[in-house]
Amino acid sequence: MGRTQRKRRHKNLLKFYTCNNEKDLILLNSWLAKEGVRYNKKLVLAVFNDTGRGVLTKKKITAGEELINLPLNLTINVTSLLMDVVFCRVFLENKIPCLHKYNCKVTFQSLMAFYLVYLKSQGNECKWYIYLKNLPKIYTVPYFLPNEIKKCIDDEIHSVIVKQKNIIENSFYIFDEILKNTIPNSDIVQNFRSNFSLCNYEWAYFTVNTRCVYMDLTKVIDLKNIESSILCLINDNTKISLCPYLDMINHSPNSRNETKLLVNKEVGITPINNLNEKIFSDVRFSIYTKNNFDPYTQVFICYGDSHNLKLITEYGFYLPSNDIDFVSFNFDKINIYLNMVGSKLSNDQLAFISNHGLNKELYIDLRGLSFNFYGLLMVVKYYYSQNVDISRLIYSAAVCSDDRVLIEFIKPMVKERLVNIQASLSKLSNFSKCFILDNCINLMCQYVKILEKFIKC
Repeated sequence: MGRTQRKRRHKNLLKFYTCNNEKDLILLNSWLAKEGVRYNKKLVLAVFNDTGRGVLTKKKITAGEELINLPLNLTINVTSLLMDVVFCRVFLENKIPCLHKYNCKVTFQSLMAFYLVYLKSQGNECKWYIYLKNLPKIYTVPYFLPNEIKKCIDDEIHSVIVKQKNIIENSFYIFDEILKNTIPNSDIVQNFRSNFSLCNYEWAYFTVNTRCVYMDLTKVIDLKNIESSILCLINDNTKISLCPYLDMINHSPNSRNETKLLVNKEVGITPINNLNEKIFSDVRFSIYTKNNFDPYTQVFICYGDSHNLKLITEYGFYLPSNDIDFVSFNFDKINIYLNMVGSKLSNDQLAFISNHGLNKELYIDLRGLSFNFYGLLMVVKYYYSQNVDISRLIYSAAVCSDDRVLIEFIKPMVKERLVNIQASLSKLSNFSKCFILDNCINLMCQYVKILEKFIKC
């Protein structure tokens, strides 16, 4: 009995369980090894109480150790799409001139999501079948909240969801139109057409959104002269990739790491019309940690310094005590407030504000007003003051931003924002709790904390 109790206490203390012996993960690890992936032998997959599935180290890892090293051909990147002849034919052998009609109309992330649906529609015939099978079935981003809850969450969160929805629905319409007009010259394309739905596309979009890593391939491919390729559809860059196993390592803002593209000296910069898998057989992608990790702790990497609004809407998790969180204020709403309190901006003031970018990055964080917010209020109060150089006054505010007149002037609007958030939180308390909603509530409570601190200062 005593031994059993000690084991239970030990298990509770660790707060994780390893899952490398699960059938699907055994297949995944075998597939990764077969395809030439090399990852640190100290690492195993585990499920943690606080973060879900992640990566555990069984022995101490020291700064400078490589975590994972995989061949470029085992990442889904821009070359994967360009070298997939059948996928490219969907666009190139079409009843409509889609390369011209939809030139610069979609993001690369959207095109990657479209490609992911294409791969998944092939079932176990696909090279990536085992990897795709181990991807999450659902994602914990607010995008997937019921509409009645979305109506109650804070405007900041809702605004991001609306932008995501517009991107997803607009690109879905484009791809759906392209698929409907493609020439079905194979069973693969037929299956692709029958499997392409908004639901499947949303899953694919957030798979790319939550799991991709930064990968710059300009050292190995020449992305010029793309007019006759599928890349002419995109309106941004191609520097993202899906990397099996690496995408299972969770995020921590305290982690530091470095990625490297390891290129054989004989590999030159290849034009996109000369791509083939053999060229990249000696190109590998590697990630090193700059942290130390004790035995039987979770290994983390950093996705970049991100505030919680981005973390919950893009990745689906919330970090407590995130000091870089802030509450944004829309310039148009500030302008309405100024009109209400009799401080209407003149055309000269509006021009000055626009020319100096003071209508952007208007927020309050735990330290107080942002530089631009403070500068905007200075224009409101001191633009027409005699013997005042408004530009010099604003840029001296970087070291002296405690003008009580300005702070008291804006407090009523801040209090109104606070009241609105608290009212939304009250409405949300009527809904059944879930992980996604809890993240939104946590962020809104952080907003309350920030605004209350500002008002009390």
